[in-house]
Amino acid sequence: MDFREEIVGYIDKDSFGIVIMEAETNKVSYIDGSLAKKYGRDIIGKFGDDYFLWLSDCPKLSKEEGLVIWEKIDSEAGRYYRIESSVFEKDGKLYQMHKMQDITEYMKINRDITRYIGFFKKLSKFQAAILEKLSNSYYELLPMLSDYYVTSKVYFVLQHEDYLDITTYTKIGGQYSNDRVEMNPMTFKVFKQPVNKDIALSDFDESIQNVFRISGSNDDSVFRCLCQGDVSEQKYAVYVGVWPNTDIKSMQENVVINVIKLYLENGIMRENLIYKSEHDQLTGLYNKSKYMSMSQDVYTHLDSIAIFNFDVNNLKKINDTYGHEAGDKLIIKAADSIRKVTNNQVHAYRVGGDEFLMVACDMDKDKVDQIRKRWEHELERLNTLDDGINCVIAVGMAYSDKPYDYSQLAKKADELMYEDKKKKKKPGEEMR
Repeated sequence: MDFREEIVGYIDKDSFGIVIMEAETNKVSYIDGSLAKKYGRDIIGKFGDDYFLWLSDCPKLSKEEGLVIWEKIDSEAGRYYRIESSVFEKDGKLYQMHKMQDITEYMKINRDITRYIGFFKKLSKFQAAILEKLSNSYYELLPMLSDYYVTSKVYFVLQHEDYLDITTYTKIGGQYSNDRVEMNPMTFKVFKQPVNKDIALSDFDESIQNVFRISGSNDDSVFRCLCQGDVSEQKYAVYVGVWPNTDIKSMQENVVINVIKLYLENGIMRENLIYKSEHDQLTGLYNKSKYMSMSQDVYTHLDSIAIFNFDVNNLKKINDTYGHEAGDKLIIKAADSIRKVTNNQVHAYRVGGDEFLMVACDMDKDKVDQIRKRWEHELERLNTLDDGINCVIAVGMAYSDKPYDYSQLAKKADELMYEDKKKKKKPGEEMR
């Protein structure tokens, strides 16, 4: 039987194959050249169901319903087909016509387009968030990186004279941790690790490994360097912990990396302009001048506030017995314990030789209590180091929601610190 008239309207360059079958029996009446090459023309007159497995998924057809368009995936061949099916009548007999189109390449392009649309939406949202916080501290960037790359750990490493300052953000609990390690040729390699390559814990200097371990890393942990650079004669690097769900592909998006570097370098330059005037040279914490400014301009206008008053025991005794170098080590250890719990809401100051203050801004009491426990844990951990320096610190903490009298709250923290100092003094020890 001649079906050329019915076929002419169907043929186009995307056709993979055309088959016509009797509607009542499903016997093959016609196949085009492409199907003939695959099945042979001797299938004409045989049941199409025995050859074309995709027929089992064909929607119900009728002459009244007209053309039906449906899709079929050949998972074994990795191909995607679009099928046009219809019923027509010829010489008083009903036939089914099926035209298959291989749209695999189209689907790949469509998938890529969808992926890029998703990427640009994600990027646009990320850029907007960064621009909104461009004048803030780099602390604000770390949670955004954690969300964007789907990782639970983000590390920011910054060169600071003879030290490396390492800020760790842990997504679980939204906690920050700050550490300082001495600069040497081995620690300096943190700025020379390959970008976008898996890096093992053992590839870092031991002092940096210890910082990563404290934040929960194990010997089999894997890291990636997102970016590194230098600005104002300071080097910096950003690392993330690699987890099963971490978005590795996004780490190769240069547009995002450039936005991240812009944010960081802007923050570093801004902070460098005022760093020396606001920071204590020995410990790297804020100095008394900065505290006085903040206590007048900021700390009197918060929704809630917690003031921690710290005093290091036995500094005079250690200075007199072992010298001022040992005394400096004691002060540095005290500062390191406090630094571990600071972030953009928790500020720490060295306001005297052995006196420190820490102020927690706009936090509820439970979170403030957690900060105190974390500090106590960090001091205990630092005292396990085999350096011959045992650091004992008296602390008093006063908390209040607004309205509050800041000077009265500071006085209360000082009184509570002296009470704690008395408890921690051994018999015969001086109060200073």
